[in-house]
Amino acid sequence: MNNLHLFDLINAPLGLSPLRVGLATVLAQWLIYLIPLMMVYAWLRGDHAARLELLQMAVAMGVALGIAQFVAHVWPQPRPFTLHVGVQYLGPDDSGLPSEQVTAFWSLALAALASRRFSVWAFPLLALGLLVGWSRIYLGAQFPFDVLAALPVALVGAAVSMALRAAMQPAFERVLSFYDRCALWLDDKLHRSRKA
Repeated sequence: MNNLHLFDLINAPLGLSPLRVGLATVLAQWLIYLIPLMMVYAWLRGDHAARLELLQMAVAMGVALGIAQFVAHVWPQPRPFTLHVGVQYLGPDDSGLPSEQVTAFWSLALAALASRRFSVWAFPLLALGLLVGWSRIYLGAQFPFDVLAALPVALVGAAVSMALRAAMQPAFERVLSFYDRCALWLDDKLHRSRKA
């Protein structure tokens, strides 16, 4: 089964209802904003060890997205709208092969799988990435192979992050030390303003 055939099976037909387009667009373009919200919430609620793991996960995502950018630059692939195939409900954007949105979800998922505190995030993040990828194909923005290519890129990002864990530890500790100092300063300021 080739890329174009899979695309034809998933891509939405003409005349899709505004509700369906809206729901699929939320998945395709807006679900990605769940990642920073989730990371910030976990950071604020977590302890020192949890924050170290969140930094490790952020590195995995950063490396994977960097690889995705490199692949897209050195091996650009046509998108459905450039080939005039299927029905497009989303305008063109920068994400090609591999899908950057799916790469972000899956790299975090694979990095979470290797963590102690956030391993429960792994399968929900994998499922969300699959949902985002499906919706992008459904709306005609990407081909199935663009989505599938995100998996090996995410895997490499997570593996590189794990390999660099010991080397990155001093930098992570400096980041956390700076955060702790800022949090203490802010807490002190709030405490003094309440007394005044």
